[in-house]
Parts: sequence; structure tokens; C-alpha cells
Amino acid sequence: MEVEAAKRAAGEAAAALVDTGMLVGLGTGSTAYWFTIALGRRVEEGLRIRAVATSARTEALALDHGIEVVEIDRRGIDLAIDGADCVDRDLRLIKGAGGAMVREKIVAVAGRRFVVVVDWTKLTDELTGRIPVEVVPFGSEHTLALLDATGGSYAVRRDAEGRPILTDNDNLLADGEYTIIDDPEGLSARLDAIPGVVGHGLFLGMADLVLVGHVDGSVERLTPRR
Repeated sequence: MEVEAAKRAAGEAAAALVDTGMLVGLGTGSTAYWFTIALGRRVEEGLRIRAVATSARTEALALDHGIEVVEIDRRGIDLAIDGADCVDRDLRLIKGAGGAMVREKIVAVAGRRFVVVVDWTKLTDELTGRIPVEVVPFGSEHTLALLDATGGSYAVRRDAEGRPILTDNDNLLADGEYTIIDDPEGLSARLDAIPGVVGHGLFLGMADLVLVGHVDGSVERLTPRR
């Protein structure tokens, strides 16, 4: 419950950044959920905005709370807000536990400002853990072998019945376990170079602001060290 309170605090702080007339990117995940809920309350109170959703799940949530959802176009997005699975001291991120990292990255890059919302447990000195990758089904076994060669042990994500989980883009999800990622930029480049990889969960040099929710409901603001 303490973690949920922290997530909610971060999400509500992010909703306060939205101004009337904005086109807003809505992320996917447990903390982005609280942002969307808080934004829906502001819309109910008279805030006029439109939104781009990064997943079918987020789109349904937004529509349920009165938020108009539109397609992204060439003009980009005013403000993109999303969660993260891991954040280091340089505000490099691992994302994709919810499987929407390709659409999330498209929206984050399109945003003139990219704000990340997390609870305090997501902060770490070094990136570590699971990196999700979206993989084209054709030739996926060989793609997995190439992914393994980067130092992670990759496996296709499956549901409770053992069936492969597909993304909203109808591609496979694979997760690779890494102990410590001592060169995130180098790993990102290697993943990008593998044929069959549509995208991955390393978001590097993209966050303009990270809002960190704490147990007491306070929200810490972290900006890049530039």
C-alpha cells in the first residue's frame, strides 16, 4: 500500500503539469495509471486536452475517464508522461514490463517534453534486471540467439497457459536478464543492430524530468546532470 501511495503521488504531480490545449502522451504501467486517473479528474473539472495512448489498455482507461484519444501525427506531442521499471542517477531508464515499450518510445521521442513518474523503489545506482525486447515472429529463434550473445539470457514472454504474449503490434515479447549493465549505450546500440528486433526497453538520454513518489506522499524532482 505504501508503494501504491507513492505511485499515486507521482502520477498526480505529473497531471498538474498539463495545461489546457495540450496534446498529451499517456504511458502504460502502474504509475502511469495513476497519472491517467488524475488527468481524467482534471478533464472532468474542465481541462481541455487530447491524448495519444501508448497501448490499448491505456486507451480504454483514458476513454473511461473522459479523455479524448487521437492518433499521433507529424506535429508531435506537447508533453509525454510515462513510468519506468528502473531509473539510474543519470536518468537512464529501463521500460517495458507492460510490453508497450516500442509505442512508448515513439511517443516519448515525439514529446517536446518527456516526464517520467516512478516510486522510490525504482531508483538505482546502476541499471540492472530485465530488458524487454519486441521481436518479429519470423526467424525469432535466431533473433533470440543473437540477443543471448549480448550477455542476457532471453526468453519469449508467455501467459499462464504457456502461449507467447503478443504486443499491440502483433509481435513477440522477449525478456533478457542482466546482472549489471555497465555500458547501457553500447548495449542499446547492439540491440538496435539485431535484425528482427523492433525495439527494446532501454530509454537513454530521453527523460527531461523524473518525478519520484515517496511513502509520505512527497514527490522528488530529478533533472538530467548536464
